[in-house]
Amino acid sequence: MLSQDPQRPSLTIDCRRAEFADPASESRFTHHFLPERNRQLKASLLFAAAFYVAFAATDFATLGATAIAWMLMGLRMVVALVGLGCFAAIVRRPRSVRVSIRAACTLLVVALAVFMVVCWFQPEVLAWNAMSQALILMAVYVTIPNRFVYAVAIGVGSSIVFAALLVIQGNLRADDLLTLVLLLVMGNALGYIAARRFHVAQREQFRASIQLQQLADRDPLTGCYNRRFLQKGLLNAELERTRRYGTPLSVVLCDLDHFKRINDTYGHAAGDQVLADFAGLLLSLTRDTVDSVVRYGGEEFLLVLPQTDLAGAQTLAERIRAAFADAPGATVKATASFGIASVPAQAPVLPASSEALIGAADAQLYAAKRGGRNRVCATLAGR
Repeated sequence: MLSQDPQRPSLTIDCRRAEFADPASESRFTHHFLPERNRQLKASLLFAAAFYVAFAATDFATLGATAIAWMLMGLRMVVALVGLGCFAAIVRRPRSVRVSIRAACTLLVVALAVFMVVCWFQPEVLAWNAMSQALILMAVYVTIPNRFVYAVAIGVGSSIVFAALLVIQGNLRADDLLTLVLLLVMGNALGYIAARRFHVAQREQFRASIQLQQLADRDPLTGCYNRRFLQKGLLNAELERTRRYGTPLSVVLCDLDHFKRINDTYGHAAGDQVLADFAGLLLSLTRDTVDSVVRYGGEEFLLVLPQTDLAGAQTLAERIRAAFADAPGATVKATASFGIASVPAQAPVLPASSEALIGAADAQLYAAKRGGRNRVCATLAGR
């Protein structure tokens, strides 16, 4: 299942690189598809190793059992060993994107370098090798999973080297040379189009999945998380982290004062605007990728503040309270009350559950309401 990113990173696709423009989104994408990518890559590595060794028969058919043929056989064995080594590296570190990309690039570079040596010693079959190069390009772009920009660099670079071989050896008529060069250009063009389309389509599918999750886990009016997302284990996970590492944790329950009166006096549209403005303030004053803002009920919001002690939570709540009460240019003036429950660092006793922690914050919220509203009340939930 795709995990929800707390802050909606940019999901714009850079079509030139066929990757997400935001590095965090690209990293998330590559890690999500890494198991599937590695399965494909391991199969390609084994196929390439077997393919290179098997085609040694063509060297002996062309050159006979000469020293050069045996040398080329040795180079082909090197490619096979590199492929097996890359396979082993992926098996040893299956969760490393870097290892996966390096394995793909290493095999392609070594295999193409050996192919150029084979072509150099077989000038009489250069035309057939040109067709082989065009087929290899399809593997570079499509068959072996790799970053799009790396595939393009390897494909174009190897084609330039091969074209130079065609010119240097000079065994072809001008029309044949032009035909083979055009074949290389066509191979790169088709590979480029196919690979780019595949990479972009994969990311578009991933983006659609993320956006569907965002619609399911976000409140459409405020953009905050909804109660459903909280029930998926957000606070339980933070409590477990607090228990494991001994870090503080605070929750703040916020409630708009006399919200029914706002709806009755100004209408529901105005009430919705007050809710949206308050949520925007909460999102702007909390930490990206660290804190979570949840629309807990109709006009209630819950802030989950990891690594925040009681004093820090009180300071934040007071900032929010003052900023909301004194918001310049607000059409409808409103205030909010806040209840805080905080688990101190290295607390010997933690709340029994996330519900207990929220319950402690709720009790403080009611205390703030009884005390006259537009205020902050707080307590330590673990001692």
